[in-house]
Amino acid sequence: MINYSDKDNIDKLILLEKNSLQATIDIQKTLNKQILVFMKNFIGNIEISADNDGENSAYMYLSKSTTVLNKSNTNISNIGKLLELLDNLQEATETLPQSKLISKIEAYNKKFSTTIDSTYKNTKKIEEFIHETSMLDLSTFLKENSKPEKSVKKENEEQTNTITSTDLESGFIEKTLIISDIQKKVILPYKLDKIEDILLANSAKYKSLQDVIDKLYTRPIKYYKAPAIARFKESYRLMRKKEHSSILKALSLASELFMNYNLHPAIITACKNIDQLDIYLACLEDDTLDEFKFFDIKYEVAPKLT
Repeated sequence: MINYSDKDNIDKLILLEKNSLQATIDIQKTLNKQILVFMKNFIGNIEISADNDGENSAYMYLSKSTTVLNKSNTNISNIGKLLELLDNLQEATETLPQSKLISKIEAYNKKFSTTIDSTYKNTKKIEEFIHETSMLDLSTFLKENSKPEKSVKKENEEQTNTITSTDLESGFIEKTLIISDIQKKVILPYKLDKIEDILLANSAKYKSLQDVIDKLYTRPIKYYKAPAIARFKESYRLMRKKEHSSILKALSLASELFMNYNLHPAIITACKNIDQLDIYLACLEDDTLDEFKFFDIKYEVAPKLT
């Protein structure tokens, strides 16, 4: 806050205020880094195991970490806006008459008070979370079980986007994400010409086209056993491995999709880049999934008895 007394000292007061805010923002960035380190380590260590009827602490910590990360980013953004206001104020000191200058300083002080109050409240929660996680042994999560997420697919979607075991075994199905609860596996989209190229280039490693698909394009369905955590991890990997983004951007997307219950995590895995995922999410939001053309999505179901 600027305690204005006379115009001669205003430049000095603004400089002191800038130094104070910069020190505050440095502290916030340090806290932000600690949250990011926890989230990065958490993603690398958490494992998905069998079902558990009890409350799962992995969800709690992942949810808490995304919440405090948002609070931390808000603090940094808000303090940055105060610094911008100070730059504008500094430019105006030479041209504005004293009455208007005082009015601008009062407006800044009002904004400062609101921002700092919010920052202190957020910082308290952030520090509590960091203290809590500093006492946490991440290895305990390896023994923890995760509850499966209830499917929210619409009934008509289940009817139109299904494939039987007979269809699946009848031949290669290109450009199709297959999610099979029966065979307990997920087959990612592929194109046969690329599979053939891989086989020809690695004939000593792979025995057949099916062998390439089994080893490179197939995942066990238990990999997605806890959908919320799987969404978080797959979003993070998409940004880091395929988009080569910063950790901050990767965690931002992962946090955003963590609670998107309409999104099966295998779809994130199947997307080649963020553009494909964005288009899918837009189609999902507008209920126009038939317009998503990058790959089909099929759920394997057992044939009905007659």
